[in-house]
Amino acid sequence: MEYYVITFESTHAAITIERSLKKKFKITILPTPREISHGCGIAIRFSTEDFDAIKEQLQSFPIDEKMYSIYQFTKGEYKQITW
Repeated sequence: MEYYVITFESTHAAITIERSLKKKFKITILPTPREISHGCGIAIRFSTEDFDAIKEQLQSFPIDEKMYSIYQFTKGEYKQITW
């Protein structure tokens, strides 16, 4: 199973992004996984198929990119995505 998780530095960033993404994508709100735990403790999970579209939407937000991180979960491990 492969999917992506967005973690946040603040609850404000998490809520702002969650409100926008849920209008277009199937997302799940969850506690930040222990393996990558930091920030506010809220994370958003989404499918691999939505990665490019969500990445594009995230880059259009008026929120500093330092306020969130994206991780790919594959083969039982999380790997931080950078761009």
